[in-house]
Amino acid sequence: MYQIRDPIHGFIDVSSLEMKIVDSEPFQRLRRIRQLATTHLVYPGAEHTRFGHSLGVMHLVSKAYNSALNNFKERNKSDLFKPLKKEWYEQILRLIALTHDLGHAPYSHASEALFEDGIEHEDFTKKILLESEIADYIRHIGVAFREKHNVDEEYDITPELLWLIYGEKNPELDKFYVMPDYKFLKSFMDSELDCDKMDYLLRDSYYCGVNYGTYDLNRLLSSLNVYKEERGNIIQIAIERNGIHAFEEFVIARYFMFTQVYFHKTRRILDKLLVDSIQDVLVEKKYPSTVSEYLDWDDQSVFAKIKENQNESLSAQQFIKRQVMTCVYESGTHSNLSNDAKVFSLVKRELESKLQSCKVVEDTSHKLAHKIPLMELFDAESGKGIPLLIKHSAKPASISTESTILQNLINKPINIKRLYVEKSYLEEAKKIVQNFLDVGGE
Repeated sequence: MYQIRDPIHGFIDVSSLEMKIVDSEPFQRLRRIRQLATTHLVYPGAEHTRFGHSLGVMHLVSKAYNSALNNFKERNKSDLFKPLKKEWYEQILRLIALTHDLGHAPYSHASEALFEDGIEHEDFTKKILLESEIADYIRHIGVAFREKHNVDEEYDITPELLWLIYGEKNPELDKFYVMPDYKFLKSFMDSELDCDKMDYLLRDSYYCGVNYGTYDLNRLLSSLNVYKEERGNIIQIAIERNGIHAFEEFVIARYFMFTQVYFHKTRRILDKLLVDSIQDVLVEKKYPSTVSEYLDWDDQSVFAKIKENQNESLSAQQFIKRQVMTCVYESGTHSNLSNDAKVFSLVKRELESKLQSCKVVEDTSHKLAHKIPLMELFDAESGKGIPLLIKHSAKPASISTESTILQNLINKPINIKRLYVEKSYLEEAKKIVQNFLDVGGE
C-alpha cells in the first residue's frame, strides 16, 4: 500500500496494483492538464491538475460508498451487498474514479471545441481505457481479485466493465448490465451528490484562494445512505434528513463556484483566446483522433506551440501577452425572461451599429462545458433527484421540496450573458451601453 499526501484530503491510500495505473504514461499526462484551463491567469494559485483531482475522487468514492452502506446496514439491520460483492464493487468504483478524466484535452474543458464533430473527452477516456497500457493494469487487478477470493469470472474486473458502468450511453441495452446495482454505482460518480463534484469544489476553491466552494465534507459523507425499493428494483444513493444542511451547503458551494470562478468574465475571454490560438497550430484545426497522437498533447506542448506561433497568429500573441477583451455588458445571473434576451440583443445591436470597426463578442453560460447547477425533484422511477430518508418512514421525501433554500435553484436556473469589446473601445462602449440602458432601453 502506498500513501500520497494531498492538501485536500491528507493521505490518500493507493494499492500497489492501482499504483501501476498512476505511474503509467496516460495517467502521468494528467499532471500536465490543468483542472481549470486559463483560470490561473485570473486566480494565480489555480495551477492544480487533473492528476491530483483523480486521486482525490478515488479517495472520496471509497469513503462515500462505505459510509452509505454502513448507514444502510444500521438503519435496516441488514447488508445491502454481501461482503464479497461489496468489496468487488468498491474496487470497481475506485478504478472508475481514478480513470474518469483520462481523456481530457489540454486545458481541460476549455479546448473541447476542437474535437471532431460529435466527439467528447469521454470518448477519448474510453479509447485510453481500452487501448492503452492501462487496460492491462485493470485486467491484472481483476485477476488478483479473483485469486484473492478464489472466485470465477463472475467477479472479474475489466476496462470494458468499467466503461459499461460509467461511460456507456445506453448501458441498459447491454446483456451484461446489472440493474439496479450498476446504476447505483454510477451515481457515486455522476449525480447531484457525486464524488467528482465533492472533490473539485474543495480543490478548486483551495487553489483559487476563495471560500466559495467550501462545505462540510465530513458531515455530508456521514449523512449518506441508500434508498432501496424492493418492489421497483431500485437502489439509489440517498441522504439522511439530519444531513440536509450539509447538502444545501454543498449545492450552494457549486452555485457560487460557477458564478464566481467557472464563469468568471476574464477567464471566459481567455478561454476563447486559447481555443483560437490552439486552432492555429493544429492540423485541420482539430485534435488528432488516434490515442497515441492525442496523448502527445497537453498544456505544456500546446503552450510551446502557441508561443512559437505568436508572430503568425494574432490570437496567439494576445494570449501569450494576456491582452484580453473587456466586458461592457453583463446580464443578471438568472436572466431567463424573454425581456432579458430582448435587452441583450438590443444592447449588442446598439454597440455594433455605433462601433462599426469594433468586433463585439458575446458569451453565454450555456456555452460552458461545466454542468450548470440544477436541482431536480426526486423521482424513484427515473432515478432523478436525491431521496431524503426520514425516520419512522419507509417512503423518502425529496430534498428539493424539503429545502426552501434549494427550491430557488429549481425555479431560477443560471443564465448569464455578456458582451465584450477591445480595450481601445472600452470607454466609448461603456457610454453607449449606459446611455442605451438609461434612455434608449426604457
